[in-house]
Amino acid sequence: MISFINPISICTLKGISLVTSLLLASLLGGCASYEDYMSAGTEDNFVADDNIFRADPDDYPVFAVKQDMDAPLGNVIPPLSDGMERPALKRDYRWEVTHVVKGRYLIGSQEYDAERCMIEFYADSKRIRRGDCDSLNPKAKGGSYVLRIYINPDNHAYGWEALKNQRRWFFREKLTRFKLDNTGDWSGQPWFECIERCEKLANMTNYFDDTGTGLKAKYPVLYKRFIEFVEKNPAKPRE
Repeated sequence: MISFINPISICTLKGISLVTSLLLASLLGGCASYEDYMSAGTEDNFVADDNIFRADPDDYPVFAVKQDMDAPLGNVIPPLSDGMERPALKRDYRWEVTHVVKGRYLIGSQEYDAERCMIEFYADSKRIRRGDCDSLNPKAKGGSYVLRIYINPDNHAYGWEALKNQRRWFFREKLTRFKLDNTGDWSGQPWFECIERCEKLANMTNYFDDTGTGLKAKYPVLYKRFIEFVEKNPAKPRE
């Protein structure tokens, strides 16, 4: 089971473009509260400490994909990026609700976290030790990030979230930029099904509307100048 950590109150900062006068006043006076996050930024593009959104997995169902499948790419931002591969989604992985972010539900899997951690280990064994990826060891630090999936109670998955692993970061670096990455191919839903505690689906509410939300809708605006530059200055082939 994914461990539950009680939410903590911690000072955080947002990007200037996302700060409302209410949040700014709160930061100047002390730590930003949960209500401050709810009133600033947008539902799918803001910066915060993920601890304030942590949920008790036992209050929600357990999910699994119906069959082994390739995972959607992340950060598909043409022509800047063709996307980042994610580990495959396997039938025997258990996924539990770890966070409730402004009414949206994030699920995570210990097995999936361990697999992604091993990818980091092979890429940089000096920074990430093999033992850090042992999901059965409570002292294992894990990788730099953990991947979570947005899901609705109808088993419809609709995007990635990469959360900072609190054991790997310090002070302001602990903050996660929440961005609901739905740039890959999330078609063919539903992928998941409830396998345990299904009576607790009643604890999940469903308001999600995928029209005009998430990074897929926003990247043409967020990266407009970069996209235009790349289109006007295509990379020259190596000789």
